[in-house]
Amino acid sequence: MPMAVGIVGGATRVHPAARAALKLMGIQSAAQLAEIIAAVGLAQNLAALRALASEGIQRGHMALHARQIAIAAGAAGEQINTSPTRW
Repeated sequence: MPMAVGIVGGATRVHPAARAALKLMGIQSAAQLAEIIAAVGLAQNLAALRALASEGIQRGHMALHARQIAIAAGAAGEQINTSPTRW
């Protein structure tokens, strides 16, 4: 997949987290970085397809939102619905 990425200069030169990420992944070239970016994109697409084919993105999102509201309201332990399929 053609994309303009680089590992020399820009954020990779000045941002410590970017430098650490490249080092952690052992990236030596822009082509390697592009391969990783493409793989992550495909994984995200597969996760979205799985969500659509199972519970649906909206239902899963609303379950997470409801959980955060319960926590913000002071709910604890069993009071918090941890299952996105229990409504």
